[in-house]
Amino acid sequence: MTQATALIVLKKQEAEGGVDYSSRHGALCPACGKKARIYSTKKWEGSVRIRYHRCETAGCYLAAMGVSIKSIEEDKVKA
Repeated sequence: MTQATALIVLKKQEAEGGVDYSSRHGALCPACGKKARIYSTKKWEGSVRIRYHRCETAGCYLAAMGVSIKSIEEDKVKA
């Protein structure tokens, strides 16, 4: 496996495993670092809310592959 392939696999796993969600900045694509667009938001479960995003940045390999980016928001007040 080449270094480039290994990096793509790592970033895809990071996107699917969950990135932090910020109410100020949203969720950032783990590959290119740009803000990803929300396409689905789940209900709060306790102090956690899950959202799904897609990167729309031209030239981003996760965007080209159509990879969903999972974000996790934790409400510190409810925790």
